[in-house]
Amino acid sequence: MAAQALFPAHMIPNSHKPKTKFMEMAIQEAKRAGDRGDYPIGAVITRLTDKREVVIAAAGNRVKTSGSSIKHVELETLKYVSSGYGRYLPDFILYSTHEPCAMCAGACVWSRIGAVVYGVSQEDIAAYGDKHGTDYYKWRACLIPCQTIFEKGNHIIPVAGGFLRKECQKLFSYRLPGVTSPRGLPK
Repeated sequence: MAAQALFPAHMIPNSHKPKTKFMEMAIQEAKRAGDRGDYPIGAVITRLTDKREVVIAAAGNRVKTSGSSIKHVELETLKYVSSGYGRYLPDFILYSTHEPCAMCAGACVWSRIGAVVYGVSQEDIAAYGDKHGTDYYKWRACLIPCQTIFEKGNHIIPVAGGFLRKECQKLFSYRLPGVTSPRGLPK
């Protein structure tokens, strides 16, 4: 069976080009997360219908502010969109400033997301954390590429990595050391 036959007709076509404006929106969400004392990571989920791509959800990370290590923005936006659009999301695209970790990539497989676009890789995150991580902002990474999870999960998900990478890398240093956030947390 040809690989193309595995995709239902409403899957994201291989010819789809990621849109800068949606990643820029994810970057703005990441900055809002940073402003409230969280890791500056943002995500946007869009839906592709009749050659139009529209925003369905946008949010910033809440790991620090929620006190939950699993409140990753990708997982939370997928849960939100699934609650309104159903269990499977083949005509939706996840834009994230950071490559989805293994947990979030697994959620992409289970939700059958149509495509994933990310800025910085897990390797970028780990390299920054090794060099500049602090007790408060460790920037740990799970060095399993999301593409590996997708392949092992038996769900082909088109991935565009490194999209607006330089702009997304700037988020690592968005919070300046010694500056306090509105909640009194170190930035």
